Amino acid sequence: MNTKDILVLTMVKGIGPAFIKRNIKRINKDNSCESLIYEFRPEEKEFIEQYYKNAEEIISICQKENIDIIPLTSDCYPKRLLEISDSPSILYLKGNKSLLNNVLSIIGTRHSTSLGNKIAERLGSYFSTKFAICNGLVEGIDEHSVYVGGKILSNVIGIISGGMCYKETWSQQHQKIIDDVLSNGGLIISEFSPLQKEDKYSGSKASRIQAGLSCGLILVQSKIDGGSKYTIASFSKLNRAIGVIHFPNSEEYNLPEFSANRLIVEKGICGIAEMIGLKTTSNIKIKSITKIECKADYDTFIDSINNQHQPQMSNLFD
Repeated sequence: MNTKDILVLTMVKGIGPAFIKRNIKRINKDNSCESLIYEFRPEEKEFIEQYYKNAEEIISICQKENIDIIPLTSDCYPKRLLEISDSPSILYLKGNKSLLNNVLSIIGTRHSTSLGNKIAERLGSYFSTKFAICNGLVEGIDEHSVYVGGKILSNVIGIISGGMCYKETWSQQHQKIIDDVLSNGGLIISEFSPLQKEDKYSGSKASRIQAGLSCGLILVQSKIDGGSKYTIASFSKLNRAIGVIHFPNSEEYNLPEFSANRLIVEKGICGIAEMIGLKTTSNIKIKSITKIECKADYDTFIDSINNQHQPQMSNLFD
């Protein structure tokens, strides 16, 4: 199937990313999506013609706005992202795609404290020399990790929760940071059609893309029930390295805004399970958890990312 047919599949009720990924061999073999729809969603047959028109419209908008469309079947699709169970069937990208080769997520609460902001900026400054920094570009920790000294970093990947025509789909505040990312050589990614506005569910969906793209993740600051749990829930299935900011000597660290950090440091993978709402750790696959208390721990964390032979689940606080 070509890109247009895969776009059509994404519009069919009852056919989502997980279904498309499970049927990838069939999708690669068939010339069009119609037989798949007839077989699995026959009630949608009457809408196929309209879906094709919608797909053509999306392709036209992307061509006009210089937005790249990458379907799941493309050789250009990010390999790490294929490891999640519901990889987006279509990615929309704008900017420097070479940044996808080496990605680190730095995440945390929108309601950040002065300590969290300061740490996020330090992390962004240091790790951006070795990785592309990835997150949702929202206020709080995300924003502070990609702006250092008031200037945007040059290698930022923003995963947005609305369409790529962001002047129409995002708030003015968020439009500025996207403009800054793109004008300074960064990359913006979305799985939503170009004119689709963000809603209360799209942010949690977008978080799994951050997780899937990243070889490592650092939690700067979060409440136990904060939005960071969605990214960590996806990341915890991928057997990759997590870093957790830990500042026990700071009074500010005892605030509720750091409660998720304290939980993970105290309980390890059991703390992660508690944060993301799992009763057991049986489905959690974490290569390592690194407590980050000072700059010396940065390189320890990088070593945990690079150490491909580290046993799964062993010595989680090395």
